[in-house]
Amino acid sequence: MNQTVTEVKDIIKTRRLQLGLSYSELGKMCGVDKTTAWKWELGKIENMKRDKMVLLSKALDISPLVLLGIEEYVPNHPSKSGNDDKIPVYQAIVGNQLEQAIANIDNPYPHEKGEFFALSLEVNDDQMTPLLSTHEVYAIFKKQSVAENGAVVAVTIANEKAMIKKFYKFDDVVVLRPTTEKGEPMTMVGEQVNEVCILGKLVGMVSPFMN
Repeated sequence: MNQTVTEVKDIIKTRRLQLGLSYSELGKMCGVDKTTAWKWELGKIENMKRDKMVLLSKALDISPLVLLGIEEYVPNHPSKSGNDDKIPVYQAIVGNQLEQAIANIDNPYPHEKGEFFALSLEVNDDQMTPLLSTHEVYAIFKKQSVAENGAVVAVTIANEKAMIKKFYKFDDVVVLRPTTEKGEPMTMVGEQVNEVCILGKLVGMVSPFMN
């Protein structure tokens, strides 16, 4: 079923609000100013360039075909199980697939908009060791597919196991740096950049014993 322009603009607004993004944040993810992002929610998307549509679909985590009105948008309805204030915890993530959670914890950021997930980390994990103060910690991420330079993100490359890295992007080059002094940076150039998939940006960490 084709979407109308009105429906598409409503989808853009709904997803932006669900992800807790301001017009400025959404615009930055798509390489435009906040006024342009605001106009998209008014339905002024007829002349949107292909590269901007791809960036917008990634930022909103929806298919580009939805924005084109070709594919029907199926919203994620809020859970009725009473777990709306819970964050799923995963032992590991492969590719961009969130499989069965090992636990659900109380959301320590109830006033912050967006969707969250957490990764369970051990204190001897080379990726995050200096940041940990207990034997185990839950690293909480806000779901988003784009991040600013220097942000700590959960990221996968070519659908491999997710890693926690500092993200930097310069034109057609992506650099993933370790969050500690251990390890070497990973550099992707040209077509390799397309294999990089950001799952979320680090918001904070909590101890399992607090839940």
